[in-house]
Order: sequence, then structure tokens, then C-alpha cells
Amino acid sequence: MSFRVAISVSLCALALATGCAPIVALPTRSETKKSNPLPSGKLPPDAVVLDLAFASLKAGDDETYAAIWNSADEQPLPPELRKSLATNGLRVGIYGQQLPNQLVTLLDAKPNLLESISSGGSGELDLDGGRRQLPLRAGHRSIINVSQVFPNLPVLISDDGQVRGQQLVAARCVLSLKSYPLGDGRAKLVLTPEIEHGEAKTRWMGSEGMMIQQTAQDRLTLDRLRWEIVLRPGESMVVGPTTDHKGLGEYFFTQTSGGNARNRLLVMRFSQTQFDDLFAREQTSAPLATPGE
Repeated sequence: MSFRVAISVSLCALALATGCAPIVALPTRSETKKSNPLPSGKLPPDAVVLDLAFASLKAGDDETYAAIWNSADEQPLPPELRKSLATNGLRVGIYGQQLPNQLVTLLDAKPNLLESISSGGSGELDLDGGRRQLPLRAGHRSIINVSQVFPNLPVLISDDGQVRGQQLVAARCVLSLKSYPLGDGRAKLVLTPEIEHGEAKTRWMGSEGMMIQQTAQDRLTLDRLRWEIVLRPGESMVVGPTTDHKGLGEYFFTQTSGGNARNRLLVMRFSQTQFDDLFAREQTSAPLATPGE
């Protein structure tokens, strides 16, 4: 050991022994979040950022429910798709820059135990009555868990006037979400209702010239109910059940505990996008590869 290194080590040991160096406590996670509310790091150029939250209200509160949906624009979806969604108990609408007061009140309410959803796996988003910010890459598939896990779920699906049923076990209702920035400040969101079910299985999936081992449940994908919405920054989308509580809408968005039923509404607000092809022509919105997709 050289003389200079020895001196340095001795000085460090002396400082520790004498305790003359001040001890600075690290900030807690909550303190860090308050002082730096924005996510660290630069967003990718094709990123789309969404704010997501669940609102919950009593299933019999028809007056509040009507006020929330009367303020929503359901026309962006094609008539046939709106009809198919409604037949299966689902409803989708768009808000401008302002949400109706009734919905704001529900979003500001503190969550209770009934509104909790059990934790999801890696790559999944759970909303336990709070609000979350979700950054997305173009074309990357994300999963939003919208129901608890049902030990047994008898699923009835209405398709072109015909009803088909399946009995699923260990089933959870989810929404598959993909985003595509359009380059002019807007973003296209593509959502697909899905039900994950059964025992998780390990499979080998091909991705970008390599084989990746992935563990997942079987997936019932309802492609005929997939919808696309284009939002501007500040606009919001609401997804929920119809008032007659039937089919997929009931499985996805109605929770019952102790004989009391509550409707849940998923609210997505388009916060921002990094992609702007007006000033950055070299940017591309190539999707981030997802194993098995």
C-alpha cells in the first residue's frame, strides 16, 4: 500500500471513529415523491402518458350514473360496435377538458376495502382506488386489471345475436391497452377486453430472433369488442357497465360484497405525448417488442 493511500485510509477511519461527519437521513419514499412528483428520467420519443383511476358508486344510484354518462360523448365509436358493447353490458364514452362534477366527486372520495383489487403480476397495472400514471411505448401491450380473481366464472358472450358460454376457473377480467402517438399531439388508444384464466403455464415464445420463456395464464381475447379512441391532451375516456348489469359488464365492473353491489368506472386521461413529427421528422413510433405478441 502506498503512503498516499495509507494516509487516505487512516483519515477515513479517524473521521468515522470521532463521529465528526454529520449523518444525513435519507428521505422516505413519500417525502421523495412529494419533492419530486414527476417520474425521473427522460421519456422515450414515442411515449404516451395516461392518468388512470377508478371511481365507484352504488349500483342503484341511477341519478348520479345518468349524470355521468349524459356528459360523455359515445359517438366516436361506430354504431355497430356500440351496440355490441351494450349487448354485452359495456359502455365507453369521451370527455373534453372537464369531467362532470359527479365523477370528480367520486374520484376524490377515499377508497374503501370493497374497491380494492388484489395485486397483479409483473407488467400489470392494478388500481386500488387510487390514481396512477402510466407511460406507454408505441404499440407496447399493457394490462389493466379491472376485476378480482373469480374462483369460478360462468361467462356468457353475445356475438351477432348468438349467446355462447364458457366455464372458467381462476379467472380475472382485464383490459389490454396499446397506444399509438399520431404526431400531431393526439394519441390513438386501442383497448381489448380479455379474461385471463386457468393455471399459469410456462411457454417458450419467439421474440426478435430469440426464444423467451414466459409464464402466463390462458387468455380469452374478445377481439370483436375491441375499440379504438383518439384523444387530445387533457381529454378523458370512461369505461363502465350498462345500468342493467349483465354479461361482461357485470364481470368486469360490478363488485358485490355482503349483498351490496357497486359499479366501477375506469377513467383514463391522456396527459401528454413526446412524439411530434412536425418538428422531429426523424422520430419513429416503432413499437417496443413484447414477447409472444
